[in-house]
Amino acid sequence: MALHAFDENQISTIVRSDYNICLYLGPFHEHISSIGADIYLQYRDDEGPSNLWVGDLHIDDINNVANVADIGEMISWARLKDKIAECCQEHLECREEVKRALPRGFRVIDITRRRIVKTSNASFVALSYVWGKDTRSSLLTATRATISAMERDGGLPASEMPRTIEDAMTICTQLGLRYLWADRLCIIQDDPEDKMNQIEAMNDVYSSALLVLVAAYGNNMDFGIHGISRPRPMVQHHEGINGLRITNVLREPEENPLALWHTRGWTYQEAVCARRRLHFTNIRAYFECRSSIFHEDEYNLETELNEFTSYGLFLEEESPRFQTFARHLKNYSSRSLSYRSDTYNAFIGIAKLIYGPNYTDTFINGLPKVDFDRALRWYSNIGKSTLSRLETPDIICPTWSWSSAMSHSDDVRYQETELYGALTLWYRTCAAFLPEDAQLEAVNIHTETKMDEGWEIYMAISCAEGCVRNAFTSWSLKTNTFSTVRETFSARWPNYHTFCKDALQSPELSQWSEYLDISVNDIKQGAILTIAQTAFLRLGERPSKNYGLGILDSEGNVVGELCGEVTQLREEVISAQYVKNNMYEFISFSLSGLHIRPYSGKERETKNYSDMDGKPLSMLPIVNLLMIGRRGKCAYRRELGWIYLKDWVKADREWNTVIIE
Repeated sequence: MALHAFDENQISTIVRSDYNICLYLGPFHEHISSIGADIYLQYRDDEGPSNLWVGDLHIDDINNVANVADIGEMISWARLKDKIAECCQEHLECREEVKRALPRGFRVIDITRRRIVKTSNASFVALSYVWGKDTRSSLLTATRATISAMERDGGLPASEMPRTIEDAMTICTQLGLRYLWADRLCIIQDDPEDKMNQIEAMNDVYSSALLVLVAAYGNNMDFGIHGISRPRPMVQHHEGINGLRITNVLREPEENPLALWHTRGWTYQEAVCARRRLHFTNIRAYFECRSSIFHEDEYNLETELNEFTSYGLFLEEESPRFQTFARHLKNYSSRSLSYRSDTYNAFIGIAKLIYGPNYTDTFINGLPKVDFDRALRWYSNIGKSTLSRLETPDIICPTWSWSSAMSHSDDVRYQETELYGALTLWYRTCAAFLPEDAQLEAVNIHTETKMDEGWEIYMAISCAEGCVRNAFTSWSLKTNTFSTVRETFSARWPNYHTFCKDALQSPELSQWSEYLDISVNDIKQGAILTIAQTAFLRLGERPSKNYGLGILDSEGNVVGELCGEVTQLREEVISAQYVKNNMYEFISFSLSGLHIRPYSGKERETKNYSDMDGKPLSMLPIVNLLMIGRRGKCAYRRELGWIYLKDWVKADREWNTVIIE
């Protein structure tokens, strides 16, 4: 059964012929009167007994089975059609009115007449696929020279059509849908204006589509779709044993080199913007909408949406929109782009759906203005590559933005800590009228910015500790309770926006000259500048020894850490060629809180603050740090880290003007 139901080649290349089959049964599914089982092959190799997971089985009473749809070489449409129809008719969250602005000159393929037509209101299907390299020079593509012929009846001959697009047309016909959007044929590829109009409206195109077809397998547009023009290599089989019917549950092998769709940045945006997705792998097909995932066969049970399996824009457990932004950025940044210049374009659609349609007004180099201080706390999970600034006439990726880490195949993550406020204001240059008429604009002052619960108390403490430049106070927890501190703080600054404008405000533009060594006009585009506390600190191994780096005090104690594995920097720090006391420059930019756990150890007492009644804070206050390097008069971001507030206060700090490019 194992060799018959699964990939015989996969099994035979890994194990010897003398193996045993072992089943691990799962729970009983009452609503379908069946159980699932994992199947393992047990065998011996040079190192002793080994287990190899082969796949899943579905086991039910053979008498309860009637007219069950199996996965064969070609698509089984019955269940998929029913589920798509049910979603369109009954799912309110998927049926919401879509009032998107389709781009000027929006085109679709009229499948019935095999031609390109312009439309603004037709119900259409969109295709998400991997372009790859042209395998035939005659493949159709929309250009200024070819579009007229393609707009005539029969202007899209099947012999010249990329096979993946032709298969998508077949799918539309099977579903009773007439119009298909595919970028290769519906965007004039050599017309910069048309191309930019379409790219800027990509979220509108995919969110307006009735359904998005995902060609999830194949390395080029002429590959085709399995189950349509190509037979699928694995099918379902049944075996009857002692009154039981045993069926193999088909799943895709991991790390298949032809599953390229799952690795591309553009395809991630397309999937997230869609309301409904019909996925086609080389093994099976499944339908995903905003409420559930539904498979072609009856043995892959419906799956609830979650952050690991779903492309859903919002998930039920996400409340602040920044959580949604962070999840999508993590997934997006782990993918690759053919051109780094597409870094923002391939993510703009998702950003618009989260924060609103005016991307240029609400984002700065990929970071949302309203959540700028949260968004600045990003780090590369592995840290295997050096961040690099990119500047072209069309795009700027500064080192302080996650865009500098894109295309490193290293997902960008965020600290899972509370955020209580900024310790400094960030500025950028902008031209009021002419390029030489430079002005400074505060980046992280926004009336809608929200901090986490209790931010007033934590920011009051940071002010009392001298961490906020314009807000030195004489408050003391030795003579006050947390409640009186909060009352006093709120009386002076009734909300976070007021606090930022008053306590964090830096000098007027005319006064910046005494802090800057260069003219405001000479600051590079995309750079941000601030007056912040800086300190030089040592780095060393954390107690775990084999992961990340710790931030050390003057006595060599770990008082903080860098975020992520910082693989490249770790090799530098622990290398014998570097002096043991090598110092690194850090700047403080915001205040956060670590959850106090039972296993937090002595830090619960030694790193915390208590009021006059002995009541401790519920979170350990930490200062978020940027580790920077220097290039002349400007700096560049290297890593993200944090240090306990109590230890930052003990550090040799000073206020400096810092420009990060």
